[in-house]
Amino acid sequence: MATEIRKTIINNIKKAKYFSVIMDCTPDISHNEQLSLLFRIVNMNDDNSHSPEIQEYFLDFIPVQSTTGLNLSNVLIDKLNEYGIDIMNCRGQAYDNGSNMVGKYQGVQTRVTNQNPRAFFTPCASHNLNLVLRDAAKNSSRASTFFGTVQRIYTIFSASTSRWDIFKKFCSIFTVKQWSETRWESRVNSVKALRFQLSNIIEALEEVSETANDSIAKSDARSLITEISTYEFILSLIIWYDILVQVNIVSKSLQGKDADINISNDMLQSLLAFLKSYRESGFMNAKIIANNLAEEIEVEPVFKKTRPRKKKKNFDYEGNDERINDEEDNFRQEYFLLVIDQATSSVENRFKQIESYKDYFGFLFRIGKLRYANDDNLMKYCKDLEINLKDGNSKDIDFMELYNELINFRLIVNEETTPLEALSVVKYSSECFPNIGIALRILLTIPVTSACAERSFSKLKLIKTYLRNKLSQENLSGLSIISIEKDISESLDYDDIINQFAAKKSRKVMF
Repeated sequence: MATEIRKTIINNIKKAKYFSVIMDCTPDISHNEQLSLLFRIVNMNDDNSHSPEIQEYFLDFIPVQSTTGLNLSNVLIDKLNEYGIDIMNCRGQAYDNGSNMVGKYQGVQTRVTNQNPRAFFTPCASHNLNLVLRDAAKNSSRASTFFGTVQRIYTIFSASTSRWDIFKKFCSIFTVKQWSETRWESRVNSVKALRFQLSNIIEALEEVSETANDSIAKSDARSLITEISTYEFILSLIIWYDILVQVNIVSKSLQGKDADINISNDMLQSLLAFLKSYRESGFMNAKIIANNLAEEIEVEPVFKKTRPRKKKKNFDYEGNDERINDEEDNFRQEYFLLVIDQATSSVENRFKQIESYKDYFGFLFRIGKLRYANDDNLMKYCKDLEINLKDGNSKDIDFMELYNELINFRLIVNEETTPLEALSVVKYSSECFPNIGIALRILLTIPVTSACAERSFSKLKLIKTYLRNKLSQENLSGLSIISIEKDISESLDYDDIINQFAAKKSRKVMF
């Protein structure tokens, strides 16, 4: 069954011609490093009843002994040769942000690009969003302390069934969650539980401090009550919840298989606009909400005065550093603005690659709006795209033909027509607009995230468990592809597969 599914996928990739490679690694239960290999294509669907669609296919789990850029790139190239897929038709690469993948000199993306300059590399946007938040949190010691406190609240309740029962008695809407260092989406849920149940959690901690038999648990509960019953913590809770919710919305939109460069760029620009707007008015709005929450738990909405830390001065030091005496201004400048400015800077720096696609694919994002474009500018767009889709004498499109096609095509679609919708129009008149079809297929083939590789790891963990840790690699890959590509496996002709299986496994030999 796995062989037939793999054949179907490979045929679809060859039929689509242009493809993107998505790879990621993870250790399995036997401590073997497994490389997940996936492909992204635009399936034109020969059946006229179906529109073109973006598809991401899982093909294999490959055990790797070394995760260097050289070894992983060799594994990829060997697999492409095994499948009979031409690497020169690769138009996109998506990996996580490990140096072995994204390195400029020895990374996988560089080695693939050296063979095929048209294999555009895009760092995983979801991983980059995690790094944006990590940069923002680590830029402030107060932010690091805040998340440490949130984690301690989960730990104290989850460490004992009796304490968990106390938590459930007081908190019935949300449960406290453990957050992950690499998955910032988990922090939204952990912060949400405190944001909307702070008074209930304080009551639960008070009961723990009174009834727990463990003296350490009593001490931790009393310490946590003191920490979370401060105005600074309440304000931090409101600020981080606002930020994390917006980032989580963008992150989820980027992880869908239908996400393309246009959608991703729009979502990232909206996040950037939110951060800039929140910098101006977010602090005052957060204070209003924090004041109401502080009143609810009977905490005075004032900032605690801290003793100024004395710094050692060198002999030739000219003057004293001026410290902000107003605690509110100190909190705003050394915490709020520090976090927001770092997050804004990280978004601008980490997503330059996606932004750069606008320079040569941007005019295809909304083809209908080209009716208002100057013809000279349209000619320039077509020339630039031809240059970027050219490798020596080989080129994907002809700029003059693309220009002539767009002159007519831009008038037959709506102004808000998306690239995938435009491709549906092209499908039924492919002979008239071949260059537009190629350009749109390449645009939609380029991935913006490697989230589908992460999803394949979920199946790996379910299939290869500690009870099946001796599962062979062939069975692991076979069971995984049957499970992940469920739609294809359900459409197979089982009678034919059974006959093939019987022929291979026959114990009778005809003399």
